[in-house]
Amino acid sequence: MKNTVKHQNPVVDKVIKRFETVEVMTSLFLDTDSRMRGLMVLGDPGMGKTYYVTKALKDSGKFENVRYIKGADMSAPAFFAELYYYRNAGDIIVLDDVDIVNKGKGERSTMLALLKGATDPDPRHRTLEWLKAGTNQLFKDNNIPSTFEFHGTIIWITNDTQDALQKSVGNAHWNAISSRFRQVPAWFDANEKIMYTLYLIEECDILGKNCLVEPFTKDVIEDVCQYLRENWEDMEDVTPRVCIDLADLRNKLPDTWTIYANTLNG
Repeated sequence: MKNTVKHQNPVVDKVIKRFETVEVMTSLFLDTDSRMRGLMVLGDPGMGKTYYVTKALKDSGKFENVRYIKGADMSAPAFFAELYYYRNAGDIIVLDDVDIVNKGKGERSTMLALLKGATDPDPRHRTLEWLKAGTNQLFKDNNIPSTFEFHGTIIWITNDTQDALQKSVGNAHWNAISSRFRQVPAWFDANEKIMYTLYLIEECDILGKNCLVEPFTKDVIEDVCQYLRENWEDMEDVTPRVCIDLADLRNKLPDTWTIYANTLNG
């Protein structure tokens, strides 16, 4: 996949290129011959990480091999089970905003150990084991063995920074995780966010025909753009996701929407 998109605004072009990198790196992980079996996409919430990872997976025609887990509070046994179900070469597990690090010490250590085992660059060391005393009922009910070989791929999408993850899991765990995951950061400053968001609204029509919900009218879209230009420096955050909320306010409360927008985004 070639980087062919170029925008006349260098700020917008920089953001586009960063998301192209997310898409390209995701595509590379569909190659079962790749030595790296872990991809970590880190960045601001609501800017497009999920969209570009999902786009690459769907464009590959292999989305049927993907287990996409979104925003779940997953236990260690459940994670072990998912690794077993998607253990074959070509299988992909996507952990999108899944809480792994903010758990009790014991469960967190177990999940991190599974992550490290599943993404070991040496395929001879990708044997995953559940050696705790007693057999988990989930494993009994679903005939999941206590030991198996893992040959799949893990894509971890997170809003946490590398520093925050390191602080949460400790240096030893983080050093091992960091070496096993190819990391693609997608962080942007306020100027990059507003420029890219306006580009998506005005040139990609994400509030019109390409809206994820019912398209908004031209008047609504114009009012949202004007509001963003006048208020973005005072807003807590500016992302495509925030713009949909603003458009919804403008659509439902045409006479008073800015009052509530100022309250919510101030």
